[in-house]
Amino acid sequence: MKHPLCIFAAALVSLALAGVASAGPVEEGRLCLRGAEGVPANLPRAFELFSGAARKGDAQAAYYLGMMYRNGMAVARDPKAAAHWLQFAANRQNPAAMFTLAKLHLSGEGVKRDEQAARRWIEKAADLEYPEAVMAMAIGLRDGSMGFERNEALAETQLRFANRALKHATPGM
Repeated sequence: MKHPLCIFAAALVSLALAGVASAGPVEEGRLCLRGAEGVPANLPRAFELFSGAARKGDAQAAYYLGMMYRNGMAVARDPKAAAHWLQFAANRQNPAAMFTLAKLHLSGEGVKRDEQAARRWIEKAADLEYPEAVMAMAIGLRDGSMGFERNEALAETQLRFANRALKHATPGM
């Protein structure tokens, strides 16, 4: 006779796997990317799911695909492919992609180094209240960096806004 705890654990794993089967490709990809209790990470599968969904126009999948290329996860690190997919997602109003694309423009990773392009993407992400972008904008205004003119008063306002946004941020973006 099987132990009741083993039967319960098996049922939980079955439910988790059933949930993955009914989830969309981005949700399934995220689960494969991170893994979960009873479900190990599967980076090649995550890459496959994000690739398919991104090619069909899914901005969130394109963001994750860009990050996988940027970090060399289940695929060779490819800054140009990363920039391509992050640009695709950013153009479709994904604030995390906008912010990451701004960082690529600041470093010249996969794209031409361009502080003004970085500033525009930071501002767009900040307009969508992406906390890290609001904070970056505050720092840029304070220091006169990242394509921003130095403006301490505006930097202070942005810093207060960034602190509020960070307190209310949704984890896992």
